Amino acid sequence: MRRERVTAAALLLLAILLPAGCASTRRAAGVPAGAPEILYIETDTTWSGDVRVAGIVHVRKSATLTILPGTRVLFAKRTFPQAADSHEGFVGPGIRVDGRIVAEGTEENPVLFTSEGTPAPGSWDKILFTFSEGNRFERCVFEGARYAFHSHFSGIEVRNCVFRDNEEGVRLGISRVRIEDSVFTRNLVRGINFRECRNVIRRNLVYGNGDGIFLHSKTEGSVVRGNAIYGNRRYNLRMGDLHTGDIDVSGNWWGTNDEAAARRTIHDGATTPGVGAARIAPVLARPPVTGAEIRGVFAARMVPVAGAHVRAYVSIAGGFWRGDPVAAARTDEFGLFRLPVPPGRYFIVGKADSAAGSLFAFPGKNPVSVEYGETAEVGLPAVTIPSAPSMRLSAASRSSITIRATLDGAPVAGATVQATRPDRPDFRGPGEASAVTGAGGSAALYLPPGKYLLSAKKRASGASLGMVEEGGLFGVYPFSPVDLPEGRTVAVEIPMFEKRGLLGGALDGDASTARETERDGSVRTEGKAILGDLPAEGYIVFFYRPTEMIGRPVARSSAVSGSGAFTVALPGPGEYAVFLRKAIRGIPGGAEEERLGPVRVRVEGGRFVPPVLHFDAK
Repeated sequence: MRRERVTAAALLLLAILLPAGCASTRRAAGVPAGAPEILYIETDTTWSGDVRVAGIVHVRKSATLTILPGTRVLFAKRTFPQAADSHEGFVGPGIRVDGRIVAEGTEENPVLFTSEGTPAPGSWDKILFTFSEGNRFERCVFEGARYAFHSHFSGIEVRNCVFRDNEEGVRLGISRVRIEDSVFTRNLVRGINFRECRNVIRRNLVYGNGDGIFLHSKTEGSVVRGNAIYGNRRYNLRMGDLHTGDIDVSGNWWGTNDEAAARRTIHDGATTPGVGAARIAPVLARPPVTGAEIRGVFAARMVPVAGAHVRAYVSIAGGFWRGDPVAAARTDEFGLFRLPVPPGRYFIVGKADSAAGSLFAFPGKNPVSVEYGETAEVGLPAVTIPSAPSMRLSAASRSSITIRATLDGAPVAGATVQATRPDRPDFRGPGEASAVTGAGGSAALYLPPGKYLLSAKKRASGASLGMVEEGGLFGVYPFSPVDLPEGRTVAVEIPMFEKRGLLGGALDGDASTARETERDGSVRTEGKAILGDLPAEGYIVFFYRPTEMIGRPVARSSAVSGSGAFTVALPGPGEYAVFLRKAIRGIPGGAEEERLGPVRVRVEGGRFVPPVLHFDAK
């Protein structure tokens, strides 16, 4: 059987260049103007390079479409007339498969299915499988689709693929699909959706979708095991109203090892009468798959510590060293550690024993965010603490917590101390209550009875909110949460450390990396600002829309640290005009009127382009 190699340019000329019987492009009779051109592939065909699809590619029953490593299949951003019914429900460009597709990329050169321009959910339609067998996808990325896959009565094997930023990752009906070692994330509605299937879903990461996995009906024969299904916005697993049978989904990790907490992320018959039950026990204590890594160094007084215990937690509601961690490690002879984790946000905690006493480390850059395929670096600067809680309890007319902040045992005046609820820790904002320590390093917080996490910070800029920058001080009470009874005063001491470079969690290197979403929907982004040839220490970066460079900025950064690092919560991606203004010491967020700039910068995927903001010195 003849094979045809189709390149990007050749695809546009297929109707002219290919002989009859191989491929043809035509519009069905009676279809209105604007309806899709349909390219019929009728013999074995190979794609490589960049391939643009502006209509529908229809792989006939007799044909195999082979897609080589490194190929980019680019779907045009267009929609088809609603009145047209000759293109099998396609509302935009896509691929229909009656034959089969074999798309096998490599780790270095994956196959990419995406839209022209910046992909967003629904930018292109789908790959539709109908009565199709032998389809294989390995090391492929699918982004910006309505449904990356939509199948009926078909067989598909998927390994080491990524489905991201689609409306739905896969929608499978009456099919036999094996999905292994793959990632489903940021899919707007659902990651995986199937009905009346006998699928095998193993060792996948399913997180950050609307629903993680949706089981429409009659999926009892499917195997869903060994996956990390966590952090989805509505439900990690949702059973549809027509799913009357029970299903065994045991042996997965749901973002927690607590079965009761895991069950709260699942919608089944316990929520909707008449729907079957999802059997989740046993729940895995730790994730069976990871896909990201947090690494760093544990040090005391800038000296690496070997044999220290380091853990990553999803939650510190129970305390800084309680419960089962997502990952745990011990430092090597150089004080280095590695924590393989699923993508997400984790609190990193360390402890060790030394001749001087117990060492405890909780860096200021906590929680740590890490994306799929990435490595986050964090330093763990340790402080010496007593082996038992240093806490005094006395009667009072009003319940309060007195905090004494210290650095190497000496009191720290001018530090902001705060208390936050364990279930919503926020070490950057004001918390439930905050106060500034006096000359003796102490301050009192008046609070209702309850449990609290306690922290202390002193920013080099003098600001009261935000991250502690280079040269600032930070610390937490190691024995948090503290239980505050009615009518009592609790007195504790918080040992602090100075943030220096990686030790302390300050931004290191020349890349802007943070992608933490704030409660108001803004995205916290970290960057670096250079003034002339030196870090723009002591300045604040002001962000404007390019057409609105006078008046109130859309965002302003923290004070730039000695390394040039800053953080800012931006309203979203796009173009910004950026100015630099000198911070006024002692006035949180205050800045002098004179400004330097503007510098134009673009924000994409939570990163600055260019990654370093360069300002000309006067």
